[in-house]
Amino acid sequence: MFDNLPHNANDLEYKYIFSNKSLFLRLLKRIDKVKIFKELTEENLELMDKNYVLPDFSEQESDLLYKARLQEEELFFYILFEHQSTVDYNMAMRLLFYITDIWRDWLKQFDKSQFKNKSFKFPPVVPIVLYDGDNPWTASVNLKERIMNFEIFGKYIVDFEYILIDLNNPEEMVFKYKDILSLILKLNKVRTGEELERLFLDLNEYLQGAKEKEINTLKICLPTALKELGEEKIQEARDILEYISTGGESIMPLFQNLRKIREEWYHEGIQKGIQDGLQQGLQQGLQQGLQQGLQQGLQQGLQQGLQKKELEIAEKMIVKGYSDEEIHEITGLDIEKIKELRAKHNN
Repeated sequence: MFDNLPHNANDLEYKYIFSNKSLFLRLLKRIDKVKIFKELTEENLELMDKNYVLPDFSEQESDLLYKARLQEEELFFYILFEHQSTVDYNMAMRLLFYITDIWRDWLKQFDKSQFKNKSFKFPPVVPIVLYDGDNPWTASVNLKERIMNFEIFGKYIVDFEYILIDLNNPEEMVFKYKDILSLILKLNKVRTGEELERLFLDLNEYLQGAKEKEINTLKICLPTALKELGEEKIQEARDILEYISTGGESIMPLFQNLRKIREEWYHEGIQKGIQDGLQQGLQQGLQQGLQQGLQQGLQQGLQQGLQKKELEIAEKMIVKGYSDEEIHEITGLDIEKIKELRAKHNN
C-alpha cells in the first residue's frame, strides 16, 4: 500500500487508518480550531501521493498530505498530517521544511511569469500533529520559540502554530464520540487486559451497528495497537469483533463476568489448595517423612480445594441465574451435580 514504509510500525498503522478519507474527515471535523473543516466532504478531499523525506532528518519523513477543495468558496488548501510517538522539540522546524517543500512542488506546475504576477498566491498548508506517546508533550507548538532571541525581533520573525492532538488528554475532541475513530485511537493507549475489556464495553453499542469496512479496519489495526498485550489478547479481541460482525448480540457483560469468575476460581482455588496442602502435608510428614507428606498433602489439598471452590462458584452462579450449561462450561462440574445443587438451592 505504501511505496516507502515508515521507520515506526505505529506510523504505518496511522498511515493506513488516515488514508481512509472517511476516518480522516471525522478527525478533521473534531478540530474546532479550524471551522472550515466542518464544511468538508469526502469528495472535497484528495490524498496526495507524496512523501517528503528531509535530508537533515534521515530517520523521519512526513506522514500524509491531503489536498482539500471547497467549490463554493473556490478555495483549496493542503492538510499536512504528522504522527508522533515521542516528543520532538524540532517538530515546528520540521513542519516548516515540509511546508516549503510542498510549496516548491506546487510551483512546478506554473511558468515563472505566472508566479511572479502580483495576484499570484500560495495555497494554505495546515499542519496537524497527532501525538500518542506515553510522556507529556512538552515541545512548543510555535515555530518562533525554536529561534534564538525571538522576543527581540517581534513580528519580524517567521512564525506559525501547528495543531496538536494529544491522545494523552482525555478531553480531546477526538474522544467525544463513540465510533470507530475513537476506538482505534483509544486502542493504541491500552496497556492491560482490563482496559481492553472496558473499552469494548464502552463502545459495544456502537460496534453492534458498525459497518463491515470499519470492523475490518479495526481488525487490521489490532496487532500493532495491542502488541504489548500479547497474541492471546489480540486473538481475544479478534474473536469479539468477529462475533459482532456476524450478527451476534451483545456478549460483553457476560464476557466480563465469566472472565472475572474464571480468575477468581483459579486464584482462590490455588490459594485454598496450597493452604490445605501445607496443613495436610505437615501432618502426614510427621508420620511418613516430610518430603512424602508435603508432596501428597499438596496434591490432595489442591484437589480438594479446587473441588470445593467449584461447588461454591456453581452455587453463586445458580443464584445469579446462569444456565446449567454455562455453569458446566466454567466449573467443569457434571450437569447432574449442577442439577442436584440447583434442587438443593430451590428447596
